[in-house]
Amino acid sequence: MAKNERSSFKTEVSKSRLEFLFDGVFAIALTILVLELKLPEIGDRRSAHELGQALLHHWRTFLSYIISFFILSGFWIGHNTLYAKLTRISKTVVGIHVWLLAWAAFVPFCAHLIGRYPSNPLALLVYLVAAFAYVSGLLALIVTAEKQKLFAAAIPAGDVRKLRRGFMRPLLGMLFFALYALFIMPMLK
Repeated sequence: MAKNERSSFKTEVSKSRLEFLFDGVFAIALTILVLELKLPEIGDRRSAHELGQALLHHWRTFLSYIISFFILSGFWIGHNTLYAKLTRISKTVVGIHVWLLAWAAFVPFCAHLIGRYPSNPLALLVYLVAAFAYVSGLLALIVTAEKQKLFAAAIPAGDVRKLRRGFMRPLLGMLFFALYALFIMPMLK
């Protein structure tokens, strides 16, 4: 084999396969969120009042589910918008996707944790770390795609810079919220 020849096993990951994997993990994570909602146990199965009270008792878990469902959906929509503009996938982009999927799959645990311990600052911090890590991964994806010239040629460089800068506000917001959870919330008790 000549030195210039590529190995038969040195191929790029197909864009469609990575997209299928990403969509599949998100579908599973979104489904797992609802599995954490448990049916309440009541004494009189015909009592609407007792069932209402039991459901009301778990309102934080329901709220955590709704918020997490929309956050995960937003992550998925944001990724799809960005992903559609990529012309090919590099090994670095695959690595970033593994990072993104790890954090997306972690969100159901975070939702359950904050649903069960809503006033615990550490529960909030764990959730924020997951969101921060995911959004940081999207920013890394943008920077990598820009440096490796993976965006479609029709995408103006100015639009990519605006997109990159647009991620700074949510990252800073999450950082400030994490500091609030760590230092301010414990003092308010």
